[in-house]
Order: sequence, then C-alpha cells, then structure tokens
Amino acid sequence: MVSLANRVDKLRNKGKQPNLAQIAYTQIKEAIIFAKFKPGEYISENMLAAALEMSRTPVREALKELAYENLVEIMPGREAVVKHITQKDLKEIFELRRVLECFAAETAPENFGDDEIKEIEETWMSFQKKVEQGRQIEWEALSHSDNKLHSMIIDKCNNAHLKNFMSVLGQQILRYQLLTAMALGDMADTIRQHLEIIALLKARETKELIPVLRQHIEEAEKILMKSHFEK
Repeated sequence: MVSLANRVDKLRNKGKQPNLAQIAYTQIKEAIIFAKFKPGEYISENMLAAALEMSRTPVREALKELAYENLVEIMPGREAVVKHITQKDLKEIFELRRVLECFAAETAPENFGDDEIKEIEETWMSFQKKVEQGRQIEWEALSHSDNKLHSMIIDKCNNAHLKNFMSVLGQQILRYQLLTAMALGDMADTIRQHLEIIALLKARETKELIPVLRQHIEEAEKILMKSHFEK
C-alpha cells in the first residue's frame, strides 16, 4: 500500500484536507481489485490501520463502504473477509454488463472526440506491435486500457441514469476485467477485438459495433468461467 504520509502530502499540496476514511477506502479497494488481498483472505481492522498508519475508525468506515459494494463481508471481531467470486455473481454481472454496455453503445459513438479515439487506438496499436515483436505486455497495463475504453463507452452515452447505475457496478466490473487480463493465455486475440471495437467507434458504425461489443464481452465471460470454474 502507498504510504499514508505520501497520500496526505499530495492532498495538502492540492489545498485539500485529507479524508482518512476515503484514503483507507481507496487503498483497501485497490489492494482487493489488484489481488493483493486474495478472495477468502481475512483482513483485520488492526492490520489495516497499522499498514495505513491511521486509527481503526476510518478503516472501519472504509470496510463498511466496501461491504456495500460487495467486495468484502464484515465478520465478528473487527475483521472482514474478501468476497469470493462465485459462478452466479460472475454470470449476473456479465449479463448486466452485456445488456447495459451494448445499450450505451447505441448513442456513445457520436459523443467521442476524434482525439479521444486516436489516443485509445494508439495505445492498443502499441500493444499489438509488442505482441508482433514478441515483447511482454504487463497485464495491469492491458487491464487499465481495457477498463478505460469500456468506461468511456458508458460515459459517452446519452443516458444519465445508466451512467449512475453502472457506476455502482464499476468496481465489480473492474475486478473482473483485471482477473480476465490475468487469465489471458493469448493477448493477440483480445487486442484484435479491442482494435475492431475502436475502428467501429472511429467510423461511428453503431449497428456494426453492438454485436461486436456483445461478442467481446461474452468472450471475456468465457475466459473467466474457464479459468475459475472449469479446472
């Protein structure tokens, strides 16, 4: 975890008062999403408070918020356990994502700026070049770019209620995107899929985009199902 002192200094340099509960929430959430804390792992208020160099009170508030987001379960004795990903959870999250993201894609393309698409395209083309050259791609970088593209499709749609609803699911979706990136055996195919999505966004080809996007999300679900539940 990043030093609390570093976080506080950054906030003070920006003229903001540090909110310790928010800092704790962000740090613990990142540790869960990036699998620093594994599913099923117990994390105590005392351990987290010591690691974050703060009292238990903001840690307790952070854990309550993470429990609301279904990332942890509060246990007796000032402990929490990182929630396992169940087959039912995975299927339900991907069902929602498939329907809602494809719905967002009906209006999102018209709201993308050319410079925004160019920046995303260059990132994924650089990934493709690395694969062709036999160079390694960090799964964290791939996952970050994946999340950025799909989040922008939501953010660029014309439905404010959809955006708000998806923000509630955002952390669960990000967790699954990271796990998908970690489970990828062949990055070339997912890079090809993303470049196809980007090309259709660039051309504002909404009708063609939606089935391609749906298939891409279905492929991600299959990868996670296979890596977690078909061993």
